[in-house]
Amino acid sequence: MMGMALLAEEDQRDRLYGVMIGIVTNNQDPENMGRVKLKFPWLSDRDESYWARVVTPMAGAGRGLYFLPEVEDEVLVAFEHGQVEFPYVLGALWNGVDKPPIDNKNGKNNQRLIKSRSGHTILLDDTDGVEKVIIRDRTSKNEIVIDSSQNAIAVNSEKNITLNTKGTITLKTSGGDLVINCKNLKIQAQETVDIQAQTQCKVQANTAMALKCLAGVKINDGALEVL
Repeated sequence: MMGMALLAEEDQRDRLYGVMIGIVTNNQDPENMGRVKLKFPWLSDRDESYWARVVTPMAGAGRGLYFLPEVEDEVLVAFEHGQVEFPYVLGALWNGVDKPPIDNKNGKNNQRLIKSRSGHTILLDDTDGVEKVIIRDRTSKNEIVIDSSQNAIAVNSEKNITLNTKGTITLKTSGGDLVINCKNLKIQAQETVDIQAQTQCKVQANTAMALKCLAGVKINDGALEVL
């Protein structure tokens, strides 16, 4: 802390005004205030800063936008009234080694992206005619795609999709069809299964069909035909 201590002297000449480049050395804040510690390559490779508060677009009691810099991230730092004891991280910086996760080679700046360390992404694509919002995990095998150009939503999963609720799940389409395409279909109800059709109800099996009821099967149809 020798270099930092020297800069902490009361003399106004030792105050640091403007912004500085820092490298994150520690993000495990013992007081859980979302702070980080830094080193300043222009000062020393050994000295570590005081705990620095991280600027974020939204912060409050148990709420806010939480994006803590990673250790070794390059950040932009300013000091309160130039006092080195009170550093603030204004934001993170890409550099010649740490490149952005996407580029803007075509100059159209159509994509906005949030990408985590393991590779989870949230992509906002403003490309004209194919606008989309995509939430995708690190494997790229599980995703939710909101396709604005087609007014469609797709949920893709490599394995299982589970919906759990203590209320009601309603699937409703006005003017469209509901199609279930699978290897095996199993429907279980603790009480009643009620299937109704306004015009026609068709049940077809290519090999065998069984109807079983402990109290018997009752068919009531004035136009029943058994072939």
